[in-house]
Amino acid sequence: MGMRMGAMWQSGGPEPARVTTPVFVLLRRMGELIAGQRQFLLLSMGCVTVASGLQMVPPLLTKHVVDTVIKSGDQGSLLWIGLGLAFMYGVRYILTYINRYALALSAQHLVYRLAKDLYERLLGLSLDFYERMGAGEIISRVTNDVNVVQQSLNGGVINATVGLVSCFTYAIILLILSWDMALVVFTTLPLLIVFSIVSSTLLRTRYKRVQEKIAGVNAVLSENITGVRVSKAFGRESQQLDQFQEKNRDNLQATLRTAVVQAMATPMIQLLTNVGTCMIMVYGAYRIFEQEMTVGTVVAFLSYLNAFYGPVNDLITVNNALQQAMAAAERIFQFMDEQNEIEEETDALDMKRVEGHVRLDDVSFSYQRGTPVLKHVSLEAKPGEMVALVGHTGSGKTTIMNLVPRFYDPDSGSISVDGIDIRLVTVESLRRHMAIVLQETFLFNMTIAENIRFGRLEATDEEVVDAAKQAYAHEFILQLPGGYSAQAGEAGSRISRGQRQRIALARAILRDPRILIL
Repeated sequence: MGMRMGAMWQSGGPEPARVTTPVFVLLRRMGELIAGQRQFLLLSMGCVTVASGLQMVPPLLTKHVVDTVIKSGDQGSLLWIGLGLAFMYGVRYILTYINRYALALSAQHLVYRLAKDLYERLLGLSLDFYERMGAGEIISRVTNDVNVVQQSLNGGVINATVGLVSCFTYAIILLILSWDMALVVFTTLPLLIVFSIVSSTLLRTRYKRVQEKIAGVNAVLSENITGVRVSKAFGRESQQLDQFQEKNRDNLQATLRTAVVQAMATPMIQLLTNVGTCMIMVYGAYRIFEQEMTVGTVVAFLSYLNAFYGPVNDLITVNNALQQAMAAAERIFQFMDEQNEIEEETDALDMKRVEGHVRLDDVSFSYQRGTPVLKHVSLEAKPGEMVALVGHTGSGKTTIMNLVPRFYDPDSGSISVDGIDIRLVTVESLRRHMAIVLQETFLFNMTIAENIRFGRLEATDEEVVDAAKQAYAHEFILQLPGGYSAQAGEAGSRISRGQRQRIALARAILRDPRILIL
């Protein structure tokens, strides 16, 4: 076929682990991710801090107007106070705009980096990982879980941090205005803290369950779409619908259980804050009647109290987003920490030149411990030889083909190329000298020419056409609308199975390998 050839051969998941990561570990790792956007986050935090500081001014002006200006009838002061408040609210608007814009930028950059790092990690994992994890589960973590983390940042995590600082500042102001009324307010805080801790634990557990159920829906959807031809051929559309509905119903129930906790949290916080406000109104009125406090002081105190409780109420909403993000982050970090079954040596060799002498020496292998597929297999394929493996289904032909390019490592024995154990060389350099035409041919959703050029990206158009001619694919490609520019469709769905096999063969020929595996 006009190509250098070494050896030519012909052949024919469990549930993901449930891990519980300590909260402080998740927060630390999420902090490391967010730290990459520190310039935007610092800008956002600065804007929120200044805006919160400006928000503390109106109650003091209100106290001054009620206790002094109204009594003195100083209309000029009222005008200047009004203009000052208008200017202050204008500044707060600008600061709020910058804050939201900076948060949106940081969130988008975070999603970009997180998705990139996660996908890069996925590409480096061995086939064993993909056999354990379905496509729907993987897609769910790369898309849905990453977006949940983004929404938590947009949902006000920075604002919540500043809100805690504002609460502390307001607490000091309340103590300065009236220490005894402040102590009355603080009696509600222990209940708020306890309820927040309890709801956080419940929410994180339920949000994690929701993320798992969403992944289940995606898995069924992905599988049913991929297998739609089989479903239609056997008339099983109704059964596929029932299967999807079952997973969708599980997701609904998990979401509703989460909604129960959410529905309890907000009214409970509002109840406690309203109780605190009512207590201050009654106690403040009593102090006014006793002439121990001015009306302006009580009005200012209530204004600050409302501002004090505002961030507390917001924290419940933020807590929902944060707990959902922690559940999603736990699933993302589970993939990030996935151990690769195929590990390269630190001093792995780069195979510059290969003759194509392949040897298996006493190789044994099992996909599952205790269930061997290969037992003490030895064979040799010398350069220039064509070696065919023939055997019953399940006898291990495909397994041997998977071991040579090091998709898996043998349990015992060794595999060598040109006398060098393949575990001592880099995976990239090993596969650089190989081309594989899989039994289940797969084409990417790109043009015919791009699918062939996938074997060697720098190949010229003439080399692509020459490879297609050697694979006897040139003639039917020219008959396609657009010829080599025709789209193959998802997984090559726009052309026949036989045509896909010839394009896959052309892709392998274009690579011009020393070792060709069919």
